[in-house]
Amino acid sequence: MYNYPKVSRVHYHYEREKIMKKYNDLVALIIKSIGGKENIKDVSHCMTRLRFALVDDKKINEKSLLSNNEIVTAQWAGGKYQVVVGTHVADVYEEIREQLGLGNVSEAPEEKMSMINRFVAIITQVITPVLGVLIASGLIQGLVALLSALHLIQPADGAYIILSTMGSALFTFFPVILGYTSAKAFKMNPFVGMVIGACLVYPNITGSLASGEPLYTLFQNTIIASPVYKTFFGIPVIFPATGYTSTVVPIILSMYFASKVEHFLKAHIADSIGFTLVPFLTILIAFPSTLIIIGPIANVLSLLISSGVGALYQFSPVLTSVVVGLIYQPLVIFGLHWPLITIAITNMMSTGSDYMLPMIFTASFAQTAVVLAVYLRTKSKKTKAICIPAIISGLFCIIEPAIYGITLPVKKRFIFSCIGGTAGAVILSVLSVRMYAITVGMLGIVGFLNPATSSMLGITIGVIATLVAMAIAFTLTWVTFSEEEAEVSTKKSKVGSALRLSISSPLKGEILELKDVNDSAFSNEILGKGVAILPTEGKVVSPCDGVLTTLFPTGHALGITSDDGYEILIHVGIDTVQLDGKYFHKKAEQGTRVKKGDVLLEFDLEDIKKKGYSLETPIIITNSGSYLEVITAENGNVDYTDVLISLVPNMVQKPVTLESNTAK
Repeated sequence: MYNYPKVSRVHYHYEREKIMKKYNDLVALIIKSIGGKENIKDVSHCMTRLRFALVDDKKINEKSLLSNNEIVTAQWAGGKYQVVVGTHVADVYEEIREQLGLGNVSEAPEEKMSMINRFVAIITQVITPVLGVLIASGLIQGLVALLSALHLIQPADGAYIILSTMGSALFTFFPVILGYTSAKAFKMNPFVGMVIGACLVYPNITGSLASGEPLYTLFQNTIIASPVYKTFFGIPVIFPATGYTSTVVPIILSMYFASKVEHFLKAHIADSIGFTLVPFLTILIAFPSTLIIIGPIANVLSLLISSGVGALYQFSPVLTSVVVGLIYQPLVIFGLHWPLITIAITNMMSTGSDYMLPMIFTASFAQTAVVLAVYLRTKSKKTKAICIPAIISGLFCIIEPAIYGITLPVKKRFIFSCIGGTAGAVILSVLSVRMYAITVGMLGIVGFLNPATSSMLGITIGVIATLVAMAIAFTLTWVTFSEEEAEVSTKKSKVGSALRLSISSPLKGEILELKDVNDSAFSNEILGKGVAILPTEGKVVSPCDGVLTTLFPTGHALGITSDDGYEILIHVGIDTVQLDGKYFHKKAEQGTRVKKGDVLLEFDLEDIKKKGYSLETPIIITNSGSYLEVITAENGNVDYTDVLISLVPNMVQKPVTLESNTAK
């Protein structure tokens, strides 16, 4: 039983608070390295990266960012400075918001960006927050189609009705959701955005404004001929026959206009009455303007974009798939793939199916196949440790770990992945396969099921295309694999490899699994992950360079913070705190710097045994939650110079930073 005295309970709560605030130091470093709070105009995030709009680009200390093991890379792209941290980016983002505090973001003038960069930045800010639930809704739709095709549920069943509602709700009310995210992107009241979005999909508005006999038709005999059924105080209202349910572009443009209205009103209305008057006037002006002007323009733009891409697709599906297949993965590196996703969403909303998603569907599997080939060919245990989390992430369409950790450092691997992904895209395009739900990753194969016909042909072809993409990428990597080439690539990296996080043994003795230690606090990993040693020599040495941050007065336990950021707790024996320091001889002082191999503590091994105490000694990584994996040596004997623990950061190996990526 865990029966520490008062000092250990304090230590436990201290560790718990550290885990709750584990991104404090990382966020503080990021903010400092990009020039401080006053240099940040805006910050947003996507699935793996933070995106900063800065006041002065010259204040960035990129070397400081790239030297941190928790940061994958940093680069300019899409008019923003991007810091890639991994799939836990949302937690890091929240900590950044907390450290910046309300009102700490500088109100410097808007950054000058090209129209393309600004478009990409806005699309990223609008779509990214909803992407997770968008995919989830698509998966539910795919599940409904699959269960129906297998005759497990019928349209009249309660299960069908409930599942269909879950899958369709987001798409039905998409303008409401995008009203919120668009309003935030344009720095206006997000709830005003939600109200305007709700107005666009208000029940029966389509039937009221786009039915019956038209009063007249505008732009008659053109491709944009628009019947007018109602007017707004004499002004014609051009309302699409399908309404604005599930649309994307109209609400984004509407929010841009509404933000200008709101900002103007805030500048000219006193705060004392602005709380109610500003949203009242904003909605009163913005929504009619959306119906009369913005909506029709947005519909025309959507039509032109879809028609343009569709025309290229009709001209040559193969050419379109080759272009998309080759550019998609490079675009992911720079975070510029969102316009392709937006086209796919627009197609899905307007027609119920899409040809763009199939062209990018196999990319993540090609990346995964490359990593799998490396995993099977390499003899390096450390490289294998990197491959495992990258494979898992890749199967769920998170390919940054694979790109930055395995393929991009050896550039031909990245090229092989692009070739494999393109081959899969071509197969799907040649056979005119479409997707009927916005789905990705290994669960996303259900998106190929046509709910109207319940035909499994799309799924079959999707599986074949995916296997072909994987086979090509895997084979090319397998036959050209070179261990030496990977080592050279690692040596060329400016920031070094995350594999340097190896910890030597602080004791000499027999390795034990932590779960076998006779103390529930350690065996249940309450204080962190690690390993235990049954010592054969009464000496503890420092396993790394760092600071001796904790040395208990009784001498039985000590803590070290390494220069690389990991924190180690070494606890000599079980319940040895009750010896009150007897048989323990401290050889270092708390707070001093220590080097690997320095003797920190000596203890009388035999005397402690005679007193009836177990000398099972846990070695714990107390901040193990900050790492993807804590890999311990296998059972056996260990000496002071042997590697005992290896740490795999959340986003493992850093790529070479290209000059073209860092120069604005």
